[in-house]
Amino acid sequence: MERSSNNINEAEFKKLLEALLSDKGTERKKARKALVANGKKSLPYLKEFTHHPKHFYRWEAMKTMEEIADPESIPIFIEALEDDESDIRWIAAQGLIKIGKLSLQPLLKAIVEKPDSIFVLSSAHHVLHDLKINEHLPSGFPVDKLLSVLKGSATKAEIELTAYEIMKQFG
Repeated sequence: MERSSNNINEAEFKKLLEALLSDKGTERKKARKALVANGKKSLPYLKEFTHHPKHFYRWEAMKTMEEIADPESIPIFIEALEDDESDIRWIAAQGLIKIGKLSLQPLLKAIVEKPDSIFVLSSAHHVLHDLKINEHLPSGFPVDKLLSVLKGSATKAEIELTAYEIMKQFG
């Protein structure tokens, strides 16, 4: 089932998805590798599972999307920052980190829209911290100010205003 060709058909994608949801770890790993090799073409098939009630299905879909790290996944990663499962939120944050600078505006928008979501704020802190360490932020980006607001005892209004001002400045 492992394939490096980027020209597989819908039936083959469906077989890979079945394998991705298998009880056998080796099958899942092979399927994930093949889906990653097909990159962006795999995303529509994986998106079906990002809201699945089974944690295991969401995890496999999100992990595969994180490894693909295509900017088209940003909205899905942003939404997954509020998943009930911490490992799904972690994978979503890792996906945003891998995508890099293109994740900033959507992440800032999520902070502005949900300044009272502990999941969004802690995930945003994780993403921004790693982008800073990896030096993947635009020149002059006030990351320390934003990290301080996210981690400190800032009010909802202060968080929202800080993220909004930065979003406008770097948009």
